[in-house]
Amino acid sequence: MKKLIIVLGTLLLLIAVLGAAAAWYVKPAETLDLNYTPVPLEDRALDMARSLSTKLTLSEADVNNIGKAYIAANPQYGPNVTITGARFRFENGRVAGHYNLKVKNRVPVGIVVYYNVKWQDPNLIAEVDEAKLRSRTLPLKYFDDIVIPLGDSVPKPLRVQSASLTGNQLVITLKKPTLSELAQLLRRELGL
Repeated sequence: MKKLIIVLGTLLLLIAVLGAAAAWYVKPAETLDLNYTPVPLEDRALDMARSLSTKLTLSEADVNNIGKAYIAANPQYGPNVTITGARFRFENGRVAGHYNLKVKNRVPVGIVVYYNVKWQDPNLIAEVDEAKLRSRTLPLKYFDDIVIPLGDSVPKPLRVQSASLTGNQLVITLKKPTLSELAQLLRRELGL
């Protein structure tokens, strides 16, 4: 009987140590939040049109703020997963989304999801390329692409042609407007 109690005690201690190690391993490496500054995309697009340029560049900070705004609008990722913080960076030609999650409203988890950026009218798509929990690769089936309706933020009649990550900028290329589209835009801007 004494041996059974010792074995059970050792087993319980081992389970507690393994549970603590697992909680430490999945714990977020950094403190993140969902605070963001709105990015005036429409104003930038109008300035770009005034200067007769077809390229709108977004910095890493702009992409971070746009991504956080998108998540803050609906932080519930799944039935038992809430996103409590995020940070977006450009890493090796991809966007890296660093996330702090709360699983079952109790367990804090930190993951990094890497995205390739593409344009699919009228949306900017961040397509999941890789997901990691520290150094462990996670199955992609658990993660969704991010769809941001960026085309809605561009003033009409301007339209987005493509989006690409170039160096430390996300470059949004607009379709060259026709003269009638430019005239329509100017009339709208001048209130005519």
